[in-house]
Amino acid sequence: MSVVGKKLLIVVSGPSGVGKSTLCRHILQDIPDIRLSVSCTTRLPRPGETDGKEYRFISEEEFRANIEAHAFAEWAKVYDRLYGTPWKELEQEPGVHTDILLDIDVQGARQVMKTLKKAVTIFILPPSLETLRTRLAGRGTDSSEEQSRRFQKSQDEMKNYSEYQYTIRNETLDQAIRELRAVIVAERVKTSHVEPAQVFR
Repeated sequence: MSVVGKKLLIVVSGPSGVGKSTLCRHILQDIPDIRLSVSCTTRLPRPGETDGKEYRFISEEEFRANIEAHAFAEWAKVYDRLYGTPWKELEQEPGVHTDILLDIDVQGARQVMKTLKKAVTIFILPPSLETLRTRLAGRGTDSSEEQSRRFQKSQDEMKNYSEYQYTIRNETLDQAIRELRAVIVAERVKTSHVEPAQVFR
């Protein structure tokens, strides 16, 4: 198996609470021939999450063993929890033509940019800082102290938007989905992503 090749590796990143996962879910439903790279994490599942679908929920001991085994393409510690993308999630079976979608944090995206230069990188912004604060509070899973910590970190991470190839402000879900879909469709028809076999067929 080979890593991606001419198929797209699409990185959707941004601060906590900007709607990355929601956008990715819609893209997976709307666009054919694309799949989600399922990350590993040491955090507990949130309501409605299924092991192996949104994430693979593993122990810290198992996660650190994977780090030692160089099993992750990227990994990061985010709010005292570990997250990582296994290399095997980026592999393709011979003859399979499927783009790969990564929903990862800013630390992980920076690592991917260094190791996988051809990745398509997209940064998601909130409509406003006040809206982001409201979204973080509305999750109902964090203490007020944790919400404040996340909000401050989100502001720091937003300063890194210029490192990405594309920036989408998630003003409304429909608008953000349209723009994310447009990026993926445009990238798919770039000449650099077209195999000779696709031309002479």
